[in-house]
Parts: sequence; structure tokens; C-alpha cells
Amino acid sequence: MKNKRSLLYIGPKWIRWTLFILFLLTVACGIYFIYLYNGLLESKTAGYEETKQQLLKAETLAEIDKIETFHGKEAYHVAYGKDQNEQSKLVFYPLKGKEKQLLTVNQADIVSKSEMKEQWRQECDQCEFIRITPALVDGKELWELTYIDDSNRYVFDYLDMHDGSRYEQMRFKSMFK
Repeated sequence: MKNKRSLLYIGPKWIRWTLFILFLLTVACGIYFIYLYNGLLESKTAGYEETKQQLLKAETLAEIDKIETFHGKEAYHVAYGKDQNEQSKLVFYPLKGKEKQLLTVNQADIVSKSEMKEQWRQECDQCEFIRITPALVDGKELWELTYIDDSNRYVFDYLDMHDGSRYEQMRFKSMFK
């Protein structure tokens, strides 16, 4: 006869089986969410390695530090790196088409991300910053600042990379709370 006062005694058999099944379901869900997260992360950076190889092969950049994606009317990979003369460059690499028309920007000639963010912070100190990324809209090099303004609107602010002037701004009001 089992001693019901044992430290390992959980209760009737059905409680043990229920706890065991709940444990297995929790582990299975955890594994599934890790798999899902890794899949999403891979799709977000899909094509970065190919873009890196193409830019290095074309000798547009000698070394690449970072690649981001911009989705406008057309999608671009934006590569940060240095050319053979050790000058910092920003290269817009179009994702569509066989013939790639690259646009290269010398980082010494533009307002930096940190300066642009500081300029924005002075104009909108009550806003919640989300991100800043390079953008190419109608062939114009811009910074895309994304933030939530003091009226709780989601804002895309496009500022010129060269002088910081506003090119375009879109504000979206939330319909649901």
C-alpha cells in the first residue's frame, strides 16, 4: 500500500496524468514558438547574404557593416559600409529586376542618424520614437523616422538626408483601442 503522506504524492492518477499532459503541451508550445520566431527572423533578413556578396563582387563596397530593408514603392536593401578608400558609404540595392541600378551616398555628405534623431527630438519631445531608417522615395535619399506623436498617431516622417528638411509626412490615427 502506498503511503499518501509521501512528499512525491500528487493525488489520484487522473491528476497526475492531467499535469503530465499539461507539461507536454507547454513544452510543445514552447518549441513551436521558438521555431516560429526563428522562421520570422530568417524571413526578415532573407536575401541579405546575396546582397552582400553582389556588392562585394561589384566592388561597390570593400566591407559591409550592416544591411537594412526599406519598403516603399519599390523595396531596397540598404548597405552600410566602406569603399576601397575607407570612406563610409550607404548603398541602396533594389530588390526587383535583373539589372540593378545602385545608388551610393557618401555618409560624410549627409546628416547622420543620431543628428537627425536629435533634431527630431527637439521638435517633438513628447513623442515616442520607434525607428529611423534610410529611405529612397522618388529617387530622393531620405531618412524615414517612425514614431507615435503626442496625439497618439502613428507617424512616418520623411526628412532629406542632406539638409534635414521635411519631404513628406504621413500620420495614421488608430481606429481601434
